[in-house]
Amino acid sequence: MIKFEAPHYLYGLFIILVFVILYIFINLLVKKCLASYGHPQLVKRLMPEVSPVMKHLKFSILMLSLACFIIALANPQVGASLEKGVRKGVDIMVCLDVSTSMLAEDASPNRLEAAKMAMSRFIDKLQGDRIGLVVFAGKSFVQLPITSDYAAVKMFISQVNTGMIGEQGTDIASALDLAAFSMLPENVNDENVSKINKLTSKVIVVVSDGEDHFNEAAEKAQEVNELGIIVHTIGIGSAKGEPIPVKSRHGNIDFRKDSEGNTVITRLNEVALKEIAQYGKGVYVHAGNANMGFDKIIEEIDKMYKSDLEEITFSRYESKFQIPLLIGIFLLVIETLLFVTKPKWVNWLKVNITAIKTAAFIAVFLSCFMLNAQTKEELRAIRQGNTIFKEAEQQRKDALKLMQDENPLSQRKAEDKLKTAYENYQK
Repeated sequence: MIKFEAPHYLYGLFIILVFVILYIFINLLVKKCLASYGHPQLVKRLMPEVSPVMKHLKFSILMLSLACFIIALANPQVGASLEKGVRKGVDIMVCLDVSTSMLAEDASPNRLEAAKMAMSRFIDKLQGDRIGLVVFAGKSFVQLPITSDYAAVKMFISQVNTGMIGEQGTDIASALDLAAFSMLPENVNDENVSKINKLTSKVIVVVSDGEDHFNEAAEKAQEVNELGIIVHTIGIGSAKGEPIPVKSRHGNIDFRKDSEGNTVITRLNEVALKEIAQYGKGVYVHAGNANMGFDKIIEEIDKMYKSDLEEITFSRYESKFQIPLLIGIFLLVIETLLFVTKPKWVNWLKVNITAIKTAAFIAVFLSCFMLNAQTKEELRAIRQGNTIFKEAEQQRKDALKLMQDENPLSQRKAEDKLKTAYENYQK
């Protein structure tokens, strides 16, 4: 299903009709002026390089480009419908800090890896809740939208690293804003969607060392809470501080330094995280054990109202303005490269048409011999790929079955199978 975020911009397409009428009028005016110089056929012979066809083609391409820009401005969106189903639980969005300060080793093996392992154990304890993931540093983006597919969440968590976001820093406010936007339905006027929104409890869990380089996080937490979302925070690291290890080109371990050559020390900022939790009506937990404080978060979530409800089918839309924008730019470049004169290649084509036909026939003839060998290699690769893919599918299905068993051994086997399946998918 396709819709436009700003359909009123589509009225701009009427300007193309105005340009077409104006173009026709100007062409008639030019013909009338040329006719005053002599017979049209004589005037045409006096301007042998002028090509009306190329002139009309350039104008048509220009109008198509303009149409693409107007459509891009209206922002076409594609929606994927959700299936109906009964669930009971809370919507949870985890905001995970992936700034370089999370590489500090005051948690084993480092802050980020310890948080990822604790999140996997946290997911094992969820019962009917949906969970999503936002990663942030100087910027933030949704790594995984809200879902009840715990296996997929674990797989996405395992891929998180500090290199995902190029802009360094710790913008917690941006992460809270994006997480809240991702959790709330877009169609707030829909009665069924509003019912789901009111009945379902929502939680944001910020996992960070609290070194916020921006000052709006507490205010943003309050705004998010006013939308009905509780904000909890988990602080990772030590207050005394720890240097940030970095690997040199030669594989040697050094520590990050500032512009003056001093070693950078990253410290847990509990004050900022406590303030965010306070304004978000949640709790602050210091990650001081193997579960990194997620046990306390589980307790808080269990206290919340977990509704039984039927999900009404609605669409979550994804913006696709990039497609018409790129097409418009491409057409504009083509229009710029064309001239109103007759292209030289047309005359060259007329002269060399026999040679071109002969070369094309020889190329087709030779390709018939080369195609068989190439096809054998391709078929062999396809068969090998299909075999590996089927193995990955079977491993994933086995893992999902094992995850239904609460036995810790079965859970570990399931994680191993999912890891193997992911590696096979990559192959």
